Amino acid sequence: MLTTIINRLLQGLVVVFAVMVITFIMLRLIPGDPSRTLAPVATAAQILQLKEQMGIGESIPVQFGKYIQNLFHGYLGYSYFQKADVTTVIGNALPKTGLLLLLAIILELTFGVIFGVLAAVKSNTWVDKTISGFAVIVQSLPNYWVSIIMISIITVKWHLLPSIGYKGPIYALLPAIVLSLQPMAVLIRNIRSSMMGSLMQSFVKAAKARGVPSKIYIFKYAFRNSLIPLLTLFGAQLSYIVGSIVVVEYVFGYPGIGLQTLNAILRRDYYLVQGLVVLISGFFIIVNTVIDIGYIYLDPRIRKALGGL
Repeated sequence: MLTTIINRLLQGLVVVFAVMVITFIMLRLIPGDPSRTLAPVATAAQILQLKEQMGIGESIPVQFGKYIQNLFHGYLGYSYFQKADVTTVIGNALPKTGLLLLLAIILELTFGVIFGVLAAVKSNTWVDKTISGFAVIVQSLPNYWVSIIMISIITVKWHLLPSIGYKGPIYALLPAIVLSLQPMAVLIRNIRSSMMGSLMQSFVKAAKARGVPSKIYIFKYAFRNSLIPLLTLFGAQLSYIVGSIVVVEYVFGYPGIGLQTLNAILRRDYYLVQGLVVLISGFFIIVNTVIDIGYIYLDPRIRKALGGL
């Protein structure tokens, strides 16, 4: 297992480096000048001086060489738009997005598993049809529209939860609900389908015939047998949630990584964009590695193929 983890991490480092190189080059090739954005009324001489100060006045290979050299010293660059080091900007935004992501995952898994299993156990009943219908409707609603409706009803009309900005953990709850809805709907439908197949397996029927309690054969036998395809789905859904954070944080004015990424791209804040890309790429590498470990743990056939680990 250790060899598998090391191989995945090494492959991940190669991917992160490739993404970093592509991002570095593309940012400097697309139209837009961050120095002109920062000082729109400056003269040509002042723009040249500002470019030198920002480290973008030299050729792309020279800039990239200096950037890599700074990376080895733990320096990600300076955001002239926010007047702070990139590390500081990311450090201020990361805990807020981490809280938002954690709440969204908890909500998705909790209600997705409960309603998915319930729909499978009560298949072809009104319970199953209600849950499945809810999942289809929720899955078809765009995040930005759901966000606006949530703000209008829950915050403006009912005054239940705050929705704009961040002054404490309670401000993360409403955007977390929005983030969790579509992944939850997908999880419900897939758990229902997978569980219905598992419940028809002979070993589950045999356990039921032997008088094994329903909680045991449903969760220990049928649900565990459904976990491997669901683990792959969860990885994809986690990617979706991270991608949706940009839109949701923008609508809610939530000062996290997503909002920082959007603002940095619009401003051509080169070093902040690059730092955020490295962070997000590294996050996905870790997630994929954890999923690979989950495969090994859940499937004895994979453990046997790896030498019985």
